[in-house]
Amino acid sequence: MNHLAIDNLTFAYTPKHPTLKDVALRIPVDSWTLFYGASGSGKSTLMRLLAGLLPKYGGRILQGNIKLPNGLTVAMMFQDPGMQFALDTPQHELEFALENLQLPANEMPARIEHALKFCGIEHLRDRQLATMSGGEQQRAALAVLVAMDTDILLLDEPFASIDNHNRTLLIQQLTLLQQKYHKTIIVADHDLHGYHGLAKQIIHFQNQHAQLLDAAASDALLKSADQLAATVHHVKLPTASDQPILTLKNVVIKHGNEKLITANDFSFFKNQTTLLTGATGTGKSSLFKAITHLAAYQGTIVYDSQNSQKIKPRRYAQQVGYVFQHAVDQFLSVTVKEELALSLKKGRNPYFDNEHLTAALRLLGLSELQDRVVYSLSGGQQKKLQLLLMLMMGQPVLLLDEPFSGLDLHSLHNVVDLIKASQKVYPQTMIIISHQLEGLEKLIDRHVKLADCQLSYREEF
Repeated sequence: MNHLAIDNLTFAYTPKHPTLKDVALRIPVDSWTLFYGASGSGKSTLMRLLAGLLPKYGGRILQGNIKLPNGLTVAMMFQDPGMQFALDTPQHELEFALENLQLPANEMPARIEHALKFCGIEHLRDRQLATMSGGEQQRAALAVLVAMDTDILLLDEPFASIDNHNRTLLIQQLTLLQQKYHKTIIVADHDLHGYHGLAKQIIHFQNQHAQLLDAAASDALLKSADQLAATVHHVKLPTASDQPILTLKNVVIKHGNEKLITANDFSFFKNQTTLLTGATGTGKSSLFKAITHLAAYQGTIVYDSQNSQKIKPRRYAQQVGYVFQHAVDQFLSVTVKEELALSLKKGRNPYFDNEHLTAALRLLGLSELQDRVVYSLSGGQQKKLQLLLMLMMGQPVLLLDEPFSGLDLHSLHNVVDLIKASQKVYPQTMIIISHQLEGLEKLIDRHVKLADCQLSYREEF
């Protein structure tokens, strides 16, 4: 058998609400296949079924089956790479994975070196995984899969936190891996740019079903994605009338002995939405951690004309909010309904009265999910819930770390519309780290780029 066979598959986490229904597909081996569709449409679920994680660890196959060619091995990279790390560094993760495969000890060093080089993280081999950026963690997780040398690689949003340059390099590397070693690569990705001429087929997930797109539709979709990604958007530079809300004075941010950011006198401005970009691992998340006093720094961070260190921690946390890169780190309760109740109780954003909250839940596709456990939601659904909860909290300044990763373009537009509607009633200063740039032109007022340890305003993104 030269394909992965999915026959009339219906799968549900809860019996009355199937996630996938009557899915019938043939996925050829020795090829590159893309899974495409809205957040929560079942892409990750089918990947977990192919990997054998479901129904073993959740849900039920109500009908149909999945058959893989005999003898082929499978490995999966999760949407949140932190979920699959068991040890502390990439080196130890790689050793652990290969030991579990019972690879002879004398073969391990070469396999590990190849994987680290393949993903461009030789310099990170001994770095604590918990201190890495999201993009660095994604590359570390991919390195483990490369070292395992499995026949089928299932990659769930593998580039969501990776800058475009490194994304392009990794796609090229994976193409070489597929063509030279005849791997079967299946990628779930909301961002389809860079795949034209590489992906052999696209499977579209919609309304519980999954359908193979024909060649013409696939070609048009991939070309459109490339054109959209190439679009340049223009923004204005700061003016003399802009009012600083956060100022970095003689600030130095380091990781160990490595200097990440130096800012002698740099300001973010009140009631503006500022995009913060830069290559993976340059220190964007470290800047947010410094601003929120979650990481050490040298110098002074001024908030609204006060040294932030002299503001009581509880009061400062009420002024500056932090939307974490991984949504699950934000949740405090079990169900969606409980999370909403907590933010309603603690929140200060007057926009979210009952009418507007109901409309927001409908807009984000969360209305019917209020009894769900937050950890059972798809990555995109978790992101939308996280953002809604933090908007409801209503801190005057909100730092958002990759808030759009895992979101399809339609969901992203809905999120942008919600933010804009909220800001009209309750203006907030927002600083947004994002490698996802498409669809943000209506939201962004200013653009700051981090490069060579320096922050600078730019006129386009």
